Amino acid sequence: MASQAVGIDIGSHAVKIAVLERKGATTKALRLFRATLAGDSDPARVQGAIQRSGIRGGKGLLGITGRDLIIRYTHVPPVPDWRLKLLMQFEINEVSGQSGGQVAADYRRLKLPVESDEETVLVALARNTWLQPRLSAARGAGFKVGGGCPNSVAIFNAFLARGEWKEGETTFLVSLGRENIDMAIQRDGELLFARNMSGGGHTFTEAIMNAFGLAEAKAEKNKVTKGDLTPRSKARYPDSTAEKLANTMQGPAGQLVSMIQSSVMICRAQTKIADLNVDRLVLTGGTARMKGIVDYFQANMSVPVELFDPARDLDLSALPAADQEEIGENAADFAAAVGLAQSLLQPTAYKLEVLTESEKKKRQFLGRTIWALGAAAAALVLVVLLFKTKADAIEEVRAANKALEGIENKYKRVRDWKTGTEAKELDRRQKEIALRVRRLPGTFTRAVIGALRKSNESKYIYIEKLDMEPEKRSFDLDGNPGDPQSQIGASEEARKNIHAQKVWPVVTVQGQLVEDTPDVGTVFADYVSALKRNLAGLTAEGWKIDLKSKSPDSNKRFSLTFEIQAVKAAEGS
Repeated sequence: MASQAVGIDIGSHAVKIAVLERKGATTKALRLFRATLAGDSDPARVQGAIQRSGIRGGKGLLGITGRDLIIRYTHVPPVPDWRLKLLMQFEINEVSGQSGGQVAADYRRLKLPVESDEETVLVALARNTWLQPRLSAARGAGFKVGGGCPNSVAIFNAFLARGEWKEGETTFLVSLGRENIDMAIQRDGELLFARNMSGGGHTFTEAIMNAFGLAEAKAEKNKVTKGDLTPRSKARYPDSTAEKLANTMQGPAGQLVSMIQSSVMICRAQTKIADLNVDRLVLTGGTARMKGIVDYFQANMSVPVELFDPARDLDLSALPAADQEEIGENAADFAAAVGLAQSLLQPTAYKLEVLTESEKKKRQFLGRTIWALGAAAAALVLVVLLFKTKADAIEEVRAANKALEGIENKYKRVRDWKTGTEAKELDRRQKEIALRVRRLPGTFTRAVIGALRKSNESKYIYIEKLDMEPEKRSFDLDGNPGDPQSQIGASEEARKNIHAQKVWPVVTVQGQLVEDTPDVGTVFADYVSALKRNLAGLTAEGWKIDLKSKSPDSNKRFSLTFEIQAVKAAEGS
C-alpha cells in the first residue's frame, strides 16, 4: 500500500489535485491545488495546469466522469475469478464494438445486503480516445499515473475515509460539478451503486441566459453572486431581480431532484434491494456551495441533507499558504481528488482502476515476464560462478541451460493445460446445452402424460387428443426462457446466436366432459387443480412446467396448454 498518493480530478473548467500522505492512522494533506483550464479540458491545457502546481512525481490516479465514462452492472452466477474474467472480457468487447472504438475497463464485485443466487458486478469503461490523452498529460507533468477511476467511486472512497456513516443507514452521495453529476449510494461502508450523468451547475447558468438574454459569463456571475435556491417560504430576496433569478433556477433544481429520485429506482432494480430507501443525502462538488441548495433538497427529498467536507480530519499543517487559502469555503470541490488519492492509500477502499490495453500489457510484463527473466538470468549466473573453476564448466553450464529450458517447457505445458482446460470447459458447456435441448421435447412430453394419468380420477373427463407444437422463443439456459429482459442491450449478432434459435415445445391437450356431467364448471376446475398439484413436483430438464387452461365450451370440450415456465426450478427439485 502506497504511503503517498496523488488524485487528479480533471473537470470541465478546472483541475483539482490532492497529494496525501498516510502514516499509521493519520493522513496528511501535502497539497490541495486547483487551477483553471481557461475554457475547456484540452489535454495540453491539462498538462500546463498540472505543471503550474509545482508538484513533482508520485503514484497517481486520474478521475473519470462525463459522457466518455460508462458504468454498467452485470449479474452473473457465483463463478471463480478466471471464469469471471472471461465473462467480463466478453462484456468489454461487446461495448467496444457498440461504441465504435477501443475502451479501457475494470470491474469488481459488489457486496450487496441481499440473498441471491447471482452476484452483481460493477463494470467501468472509458473511451481510449478520451482517457489516453489525459493520462499522457498527467505523465508528461511528471506523475506515475497508470489508469483512472470513476469520480463516483472516488467520492465514495472519500466519504468512507473522511465522512460519518451510521450503521444501517443508506447514504446517497451526490457530487455536483459544473457539467457533470457523479453519484454513489452506500450502506455500512459498502458501495451499493455508482452512476454518472451530464448536468450540474451549468444548467442553472443556461436557464439564466435564456430567461434574461445574458451572455454566459454574466449569467454565471449572477448565479454565483445572487442565485438563491432557498424554498420560497423561507427566502428573503433583496430585490425583485434576485426573486426573478431564484424563480428561474427552480426548474433546473427540480430536474436535479428528479435525477436523484430516478437513480434510487435504478439502484433498486440493479441491486434487487426492493426496500432500499435513502436515509440521508450528502452533497459535494462546486455547485453544492450554491446558496439555499441544502434547504431546497431537504424540502423536496424529505430526508436530512448536508454538505460533505473531504478535508475533515485531514492534517492540513503541511499545506502551503496558497492551498490553505484556496480550500477555504471550496473544500467540497476537492471531494473527487481526495477520494482518488484515498483509493490508493486506504486498505478498505473500493479498488477500481480503469487501464488501457497497453498499460495492462505493460503491468503484466513487469509483473511476470521481467521476474521470470531475472530469475532465469540469476540462476544461470550462479551456475557459471559455481563451476567456472572446474574443468567441466562448459558441460555444467550447458546442463544448467537445459534445466532452465526444461523448467520453461514445464511452465509452458502448465499454461497450455490451463488454456486447454478452459476451452474444454466452454466446449463441455455448449455440448451440455445442446443435449438438454434435444432431450427437452421427450422429457417434457413424458412429464405431461404422467401428470395427465395421475390426475384423471374423474369418470366425467376423457382425453381426445394430445399434440406437441414447436414454438420459437429467445431462451438462455442460464436465464429465463422468453424473458424479454434477456435481449435488452444485446447486439444484432447476439440476438442471432444459438440461444435465440432454440425451438421449445408446447403440448396441447384436447378433451371432453361426458353428457351427464352434473356440474361442468366444478368438475373441470377440480380437474385443473389436480393437474397443477401433480405438475408442481415435475420438471423437464430442470425447468418447471406451466399450465394454461381453456374452459369447456357449449359442447363441453376443453383444451389445456402446457409450456415451460419462465422461472428455473430450484436445484434438486
